[in-house]
Amino acid sequence: MTNRVIWRHHFSLVGKMPAVVMQFVSHPRPGSDLATILQLAKDGATLWRKHGADVSYGSVIGGEVGNYAFVARFDSVEAYGRTLAALGADPAFAEFQAKRLKAGQSDWVRSNMAIQVDI
Repeated sequence: MTNRVIWRHHFSLVGKMPAVVMQFVSHPRPGSDLATILQLAKDGATLWRKHGADVSYGSVIGGEVGNYAFVARFDSVEAYGRTLAALGADPAFAEFQAKRLKAGQSDWVRSNMAIQVDI
């Protein structure tokens, strides 16, 4: 890569932060109540949206059939950081986390964080 190409790439990123996507995948425990799982997802989504995330929730239908994915999107790394800081400082989020764990409806499978790469 020449210096000219490297400089042009660097210049194209000045003032522009890449988007971020977080994904939390869980699997319902045997005998769990789907209505409770969905309500907990709605409650969590409300809090994440309150602090700036674009949230969706989906049933996985390929690969990990039966899992559910909670996805939070952010326009930039900066927005991601602001949202996480706000969630961490929100007593309602701590209460929600305790409620979700106490409900014992699902198990964590994995989580991912992806940062956009311009191509």
